[in-house]
Amino acid sequence: MTVTDVPDGAAANEPNGSGRDLRIDERTGAVLTEHAAWNEEHRHLAEEALSALRESGALRLLVPDRVGGDELTFADMVANVREAALYDGAAAWVLMVLVGHSWMLGSMTEELQDEVYGVDPDTIVPGSLAPVGAATECDGGWLIDGRWPFTSGAVWGNWFLLGSQVPAPGERPRLLHVVIPREDIEIDDNWYAIGLRGTGSCDVVANQAFVPTHRLIDSGDLLGGRSPWSSRHRTSVYRTPILPGLAVHVAATALGLARAGLDDAADRFGVQDDRYMGSPKSRRPGLHMRLAEANTEVRSAELLIEDTIGLLRQAADGTDSKQLRAHAKYQGSYAIELCRRALDRVTTAAGGRAAFDGSRLQQAFRDVTMASQHQVADLDTVGEAYGRTRLGMDPGAHPL
Repeated sequence: MTVTDVPDGAAANEPNGSGRDLRIDERTGAVLTEHAAWNEEHRHLAEEALSALRESGALRLLVPDRVGGDELTFADMVANVREAALYDGAAAWVLMVLVGHSWMLGSMTEELQDEVYGVDPDTIVPGSLAPVGAATECDGGWLIDGRWPFTSGAVWGNWFLLGSQVPAPGERPRLLHVVIPREDIEIDDNWYAIGLRGTGSCDVVANQAFVPTHRLIDSGDLLGGRSPWSSRHRTSVYRTPILPGLAVHVAATALGLARAGLDDAADRFGVQDDRYMGSPKSRRPGLHMRLAEANTEVRSAELLIEDTIGLLRQAADGTDSKQLRAHAKYQGSYAIELCRRALDRVTTAAGGRAAFDGSRLQQAFRDVTMASQHQVADLDTVGEAYGRTRLGMDPGAHPL
């Protein structure tokens, strides 16, 4: 039995109680597979791959209903991103980012939502959430300057969601998240990385970009769940805590990649011979144990994601707390680490041929390794916060 044969219960604890709506079918998957090598070579998604995601309806999973989106659930997001990762990690990552940003824009002003999605609910909104830009107040809004790294899908962006801060010498800066149109953004094509090569996660630059007030939100209101706009939707999904929610988004990609990589490893182990021993690799007890442990790690990650979705639903429905957020964020982050460990375990035993480009196992290993570097997967900091709550302490200064 391969990992993809294992039944899962991701619908059991999802927000809002609806069933999973799987948009990434075999037809879409075939297009993603066909262009996976092109994506890697050119370092961004092929237009055909992006079009396949658009035509599937997956881009609008968490776009608000009020602007023509589907406003579904985190469980639907996990199912679709996970499925896309079975075909191509880069496409799954870009899908995850775009769905995540449309979800976050649901907490911003209705005027902005109308402006971005009113004409096209499949509008592409890449971005970088780290507050590395500088914001200066001016008449009617703000002037934004800065360079933002890791802007996945940038080449196809119509709008960009970017983190910024208001300089305040000697004081803690005010943090803002702003939305800037493509015409005010420059793209620096500098994405050369060990994994997720096809995501086009290059730097973007803004120089004195004017942002009217309706296109920004105080980061404390956005991340702290205090946005007045998040409650003006037909569901509670936009009241889901942002940072623990983002951990689940990243974990969804890691989960699909781990499934694909382990299936490829099992296929390899089943047909390869040990050239020195003169016997099939499939007879090695060590490989049996590696596959058993790796499969169990991935299944454990799946169950952790499922449980975390339930925690996020509680928070969205009103039972929110720092303790719950620390718990949820840690579980989502730990699920990513479990997927990384599983792929590392089998890649070590897969032999030299698995190291060549074109190996699904090699690509999954690289992609999950890169995904595990995301800020939400920093187990040291989020582990400290969660561990403190287990001792009855405040989680501390770690952003939750």
